[in-house]
Amino acid sequence: MTKVEQDKLLSMREILLTAIKREEEAYTFYISARQCARTTTEEEMFTRLAAQEMQHKRALEIQLEEIDSQLEIDRALSYDI
Repeated sequence: MTKVEQDKLLSMREILLTAIKREEEAYTFYISARQCARTTTEEEMFTRLAAQEMQHKRALEIQLEEIDSQLEIDRALSYDI
């Protein structure tokens, strides 16, 4: 892997970490909003939205794991272990 490719992966890694944090914040927001729900329908909606944020977070975490694996492989191949 070239230095440019490695830098791109590190950049993408930072973007994913930021996105994961935002998904966690959105989850917290929807859970808090659920506490203010006036009807069962509103409560269910906020519960669904919170669950969606956790699904988004997991998808981002999978991408992050793939990048981390690629970086680890590159380190091993370049003997930077």
